[in-house]
Amino acid sequence: MAVLVVALTVFVLVLPHSVVLPVFSLWALSAAVCAALLAVVPLRTKPSYAGAAWDMAGAFTLVGCAAAILGEIEPIIETIRPLEPRSKMND
Repeated sequence: MAVLVVALTVFVLVLPHSVVLPVFSLWALSAAVCAALLAVVPLRTKPSYAGAAWDMAGAFTLVGCAAAILGEIEPIIETIRPLEPRSKMND
């Protein structure tokens, strides 16, 4: 829970407010992938960590999907779209 709160706080302070939720969604889903990979990779220390890693992967997925539902995609598209050169035909 602390990791989610710290990440969201950093995103709010650093990014424009219109892109915070989509970026947080992508971050949470990539954290879910990392947690799932940790669950799949056999650890030699304790196999009980695999169950906790799957639980964390599910939690990160749930948070990422919720942020994606609440966020808007249009500001992200406007942010990454390259500016086209303006035509002088209509001037």
